[in-house]
Amino acid sequence: MPRVTTAPALTTVAPPSRPAAPARRGDIQGMRALAIIAVVLYHAGVPGLTGGFVGVDLFFVVSGFLITGLLLREVAGRGQVDLSRFWARRVRRLLPASTLALLATGIGIVTLLPLLERSAALVDLQWATLFSANWRFALQETDYLAGGRATSPVLHFWSLGVEEQFYVVWPLLIALVVVAVRALHRRTGATPSGVPTRTLTVVIAAVAVASFVECVRLTTTNQPFAFFGTPARAWQLAAGALLALGARQVGKLPAAVRQALAVAGLIGLGVAVAALSEGGRGGLAYPGWASLLPTLSAVALLAAGTGGDTLVGRALSVQPLQWIGDVSYSWYLWHWPFLVIGGAALGGAGPRGRIALALASLVVAAVAYRFVENPLRSAPRLARSNRLSMAFGAVMVLVTLGATQLLAARTQDTVEKGIPITVPGPDGELVERVLRPDPAVAAQDYRAMTPLGCALSYEDTVPNECLFGDPEGGRSAVLLGDSHSSVMLPGLDLAGQAQGWRVNLWGKNACPIADVTKWDDQRKAVFTECDEYRTAVLERTIAAQPDVVFLVSAYNSTTTLIDRTGGAEITGAAMHAEMTAGLRSVAQRLTAAGIHVVLIDEPPQAPFDPPDCLVEQGSAEACAFPAPEGWRMSPESDAADGLADVEVLDLSTATCPGETCHVVAEDMVVYRDQSHLTKTYVESLTPSFEALLARLG
Repeated sequence: MPRVTTAPALTTVAPPSRPAAPARRGDIQGMRALAIIAVVLYHAGVPGLTGGFVGVDLFFVVSGFLITGLLLREVAGRGQVDLSRFWARRVRRLLPASTLALLATGIGIVTLLPLLERSAALVDLQWATLFSANWRFALQETDYLAGGRATSPVLHFWSLGVEEQFYVVWPLLIALVVVAVRALHRRTGATPSGVPTRTLTVVIAAVAVASFVECVRLTTTNQPFAFFGTPARAWQLAAGALLALGARQVGKLPAAVRQALAVAGLIGLGVAVAALSEGGRGGLAYPGWASLLPTLSAVALLAAGTGGDTLVGRALSVQPLQWIGDVSYSWYLWHWPFLVIGGAALGGAGPRGRIALALASLVVAAVAYRFVENPLRSAPRLARSNRLSMAFGAVMVLVTLGATQLLAARTQDTVEKGIPITVPGPDGELVERVLRPDPAVAAQDYRAMTPLGCALSYEDTVPNECLFGDPEGGRSAVLLGDSHSSVMLPGLDLAGQAQGWRVNLWGKNACPIADVTKWDDQRKAVFTECDEYRTAVLERTIAAQPDVVFLVSAYNSTTTLIDRTGGAEITGAAMHAEMTAGLRSVAQRLTAAGIHVVLIDEPPQAPFDPPDCLVEQGSAEACAFPAPEGWRMSPESDAADGLADVEVLDLSTATCPGETCHVVAEDMVVYRDQSHLTKTYVESLTPSFEALLARLG
């Protein structure tokens, strides 16, 4: 009988299929167009559209939705997240266009920006290259909503920093959840599912809730970190991610419901722009609770288009909006450098000029999209190799950092040579001198007290010990006040060392030591931490029983005080009276405890940035300015009038001997900005502090 051999049938196992790309959604491209138009018009200062910054919130939600959807499809089709493939695609999508924009911006910085702004702008550019500009601006407490005061040419890279950090962390989070769920299934013998939707929903919802709580908290305690910080913005990306997880269920909604969602979302975005466009005390603290409106409106628009077409979706899909949506990334990269650097080159552009610059940036963006962004995103050779894509990205980052370093070195060489400034000589003749500090670096001529906990920031109310002068001295002085107290420290510190006095600095930035209530325009709230600091620091001072207390309480055109009874804003002459009464109240409380009080009267605020003027004009006389009307009747002198054990240390007469105030004293630059004095100049005032301490000692 013939021998029969049976063999198992051959089974061909197909490799994991590549997830099918979703159909292009025209409504999403239209949403991108609306977002970039809103942002550009806001930055261009178009009246009535100053809430356009919510376009960034729209970008966040869209990114969270699309990226999470991409990752979920990859898990469903491949069984896992291919991290290297994902990151390589992000590199090809984002870095070529951003590298070109950053290199061009660097050249614009060193050729068109004023010398004083170049060094800081180049540092900003390096942070932007590493997609961490959001942390740079948060640490600097930059007010993004302050319009003209925020002049970094790469300020807009803060949002790209948030998104890039999201692109690094998010796929890792999803991959870890997938691995953890499958490991649990293996241990329990449960049948694994393709995408662990429920677990991912719980995890991402937890991220969203925690992030939103942090966003609300920081908005009232440290607004720059709420605005720029990734932890406080992650909930907006997570909101889009949650919609991606529930897309199948949302797509089953009745057409009428989706139509209503689309209309509600569009109206919500419009209302957000209008409601968030008000400045001053009528505005809303942002992001905080206010950011719910644009975020949920964006979710509604996305949800409406998930199950099919809507009337709003068709309107968003018209060709002009599709084209703007296509170039939206490049336009975002180019518009702000055009407005900042172009505006500086033109000596300040008006409304029409800014719109013209914004339109010019659109032309450049279209060219960059056509010849750089789009070709390199889909370049076949790069697309075939994740390693090559990642290496290409690393080269672009290194090239940008290297080029920026060269530009920074060139700027530093110019600064180190010194800028001769024409000043009056001993006999009245004009002579050229290199000043101390050089005007190009005068802005950095200060003693940093905030890192030491001696000049508190937003939420802090209790300063450290912060002992200066002679630590073993037999007499003691305490210096209280806002950031101007840190300004006065160098002179008082040297005087204390010479005269054997201990000197404590207990200050709080932006917080008057006068007994007044200040409005915090960044947070759109009463600066309650300032009141808490004042109460605590006065109790601490009285308990310490120093021999003398120096009070510095500056106020200027940006200060907003409010009436404690009715909540109305205090302006004009009433502000002078309020500051006078507030200083007098604090001085009386200290003298009642047997403490001598010295009120420091500083030079008045300049109407421009003096170091910038010196660099641009090259002449000290050209930068002198008329003394403000009534400036000699300062709150300090009025507060001290008639009070025993209270005196005024007048530091203003030397710079304003008559009706003109000077920004240069001998060979020293007096101001480092409009109101703060340079450390060099304050150290030259040491003899005045010494004489006072010697008299009191």
